[in-house]
Amino acid sequence: MAQRRRWRERQHLARLCDLVADSLLPYLEPEPPGTRRPELTREEERCVLLTLARVNKAIRGWDDDEEEEVDDGDASDEIASCSGEAHSCSLPPDHHFDDGFSCLANITSIVVGLHHFCSDYIKHSAGNILMAISNSLMKFEAVWIQFVELVWAAIHTVSAHNHSTIDATNCSGKVSTCCSSAVESISQSTMTSSTSIASFMVVLKLRCVSISRLIMTSLFRVLHTILKFLKLSDSELKDDFICLSIHHIQKLRWHPGYQLIAGKVVSLVKDDRHSFSRDYAQFGFVSGSLLQLVCSLVEQSDLEDMGRRDIFVKLVDVIPRLVTFLQEQQDIPKGLSQYYKHKILMLMMRLKPHMQQNCSHIICLLKLLQDHFQNLLHEPMSGHISKLENCLEGSPFLGEIQDKTTRHLQRQAMYLFLSCCIFLACSGNDSRQKCSCKKDEFGHEVQGCIDHCNYFGLTEISDWFQRCCLDKILDSKSSTDIVLCFLQLYMEEDDILFIILLQLLDAPLISLAIDNMESKCTSKLIGAKLFSIIFDPVHTFHVLLSLLHYDHLVLVDYLISKDVGVHCAQYLLRCLRLVSQCWNAFIDDSVYEAQIQKLTCKRQRTLKNTKLGFSRDKGSNSEKQLFLSAKVCLLSLKRTLEDLHQKDLFPYNPKPLLKSLARFEELCQQCCSN
Repeated sequence: MAQRRRWRERQHLARLCDLVADSLLPYLEPEPPGTRRPELTREEERCVLLTLARVNKAIRGWDDDEEEEVDDGDASDEIASCSGEAHSCSLPPDHHFDDGFSCLANITSIVVGLHHFCSDYIKHSAGNILMAISNSLMKFEAVWIQFVELVWAAIHTVSAHNHSTIDATNCSGKVSTCCSSAVESISQSTMTSSTSIASFMVVLKLRCVSISRLIMTSLFRVLHTILKFLKLSDSELKDDFICLSIHHIQKLRWHPGYQLIAGKVVSLVKDDRHSFSRDYAQFGFVSGSLLQLVCSLVEQSDLEDMGRRDIFVKLVDVIPRLVTFLQEQQDIPKGLSQYYKHKILMLMMRLKPHMQQNCSHIICLLKLLQDHFQNLLHEPMSGHISKLENCLEGSPFLGEIQDKTTRHLQRQAMYLFLSCCIFLACSGNDSRQKCSCKKDEFGHEVQGCIDHCNYFGLTEISDWFQRCCLDKILDSKSSTDIVLCFLQLYMEEDDILFIILLQLLDAPLISLAIDNMESKCTSKLIGAKLFSIIFDPVHTFHVLLSLLHYDHLVLVDYLISKDVGVHCAQYLLRCLRLVSQCWNAFIDDSVYEAQIQKLTCKRQRTLKNTKLGFSRDKGSNSEKQLFLSAKVCLLSLKRTLEDLHQKDLFPYNPKPLLKSLARFEELCQQCCSN
């Protein structure tokens, strides 16, 4: 059986090899040294595209019936070509291999070689063929893994070539030296031998006369498409692809014109400014494609899969490189820059749960946020509620206040910053999070870290809250308005709203952490203490309900939403538990006011004479009215959920939530009876 399966693999590879070589190899005939392949005319481009379309259709047309015909053959027969003759690869004489690897190397080098053409249409069609080849090889797991390794080897080849053209000192002008170093770095932990990879790289360079870094962009997109297909088909090969890709991403060589020295980007190119500018623009597209692939490797659905933590944590050292390179780019379109920021922040958010076993990783994220996203962190929150009453939504006048993309990036950056700070601030209670080192693994000095990293998190959140909220808002706003501005910032995105609300439920832990510290260390942490009290979970819950106008149907919509339903249910369950534990604070908001006033008296003695008020407009609801409105909303929610559950119309089991709401109703009845 194993021999027959191996024979099928070689027969399939032989058919692919014949089809690709006979149809596409003529377009890659070698040219005299030092010459550049001229751009194709429209007729030549049309001819190449038609050939590519025929090859793609032929590969996709090999259905199961044709495969069964191959199965009927004798495993001892000689491997035959499509024409019935004995198969022979068109590789150079010195680069033939056994066991069918020659066919795989020949196929991949030809299709990748077509990416050197300037036509985007040809690159797209060649990428579709690589995707079709991947689909056809998935039935042969070992061969498919070798194919993916060769695609990555092609990426390393292009990267090594571009390093060799600029970094002449390290490579002495010899491309082979760079390729050999690339082979050594990528051959570990792979199924393909270093000798085979080295030979494939040489063949690829022969068939890819003009090696542009944009070839890497096309190949990253191919890998991204393969990953999407694996996820849609729920293939068992997905984990193999993710592990293999993360391994190769770690081994990638970075921008040839830049290198990281002592945490700074240093230019190695000084002569040809025009060439450098063009090279830098190409790198922007390459980095964007790589960033897109990395984000797809770490999906939102993988966050709770702790079995993959050891795999994903390997990407941690990739983040500083991507952030530094992408953020140092100048004169790029604003839309592209914001896309990069969005993807980087998304990647950080997805990797954070896998990095929490090492405080140094979390501190690295905070350093990156402070160095590269400081303008987003310090953007005033109050600007988001300044709307022109006489302007319709979408009016160009509203665009002058602040564009939606910037608000989205600010929401991402602030959530990531607060979640990291709160995690570090509370990490002292867990012995696993203790940090005795003075530097993290990226070389950042951990200043202010006494015995635990929690002091670093407390100082960061204290400085941020002092600068962004207390100094800018308190002159004209009350403490309630701080929470109001914060929540209004996140109301535009439901999926982030309840994630940040869940994070803010841990705000009281900050105050506890400060209380457990020595008094000499707490004088600089009043900002963190104020943050902990201002964002009191019970009071924040009151503000949220008021923003929703106490409409219980909005909560129902959140609960049944596919995107935010789980997070909303978690938030309501935890809030209702807190309400039952802090019932007096829920029915009388003056308890919250007393806590604020007590702490601001201490702040006035240590800082400037700024009084933090808890004022209400004369026409606003009293504390009793706030409780009554919240009571009506939550009890209406309980009746609606019971009705939906009885009719079997609720998408999941709401019994835990109904039990918490029943307990809330009992407390309300006891309150009324008293």
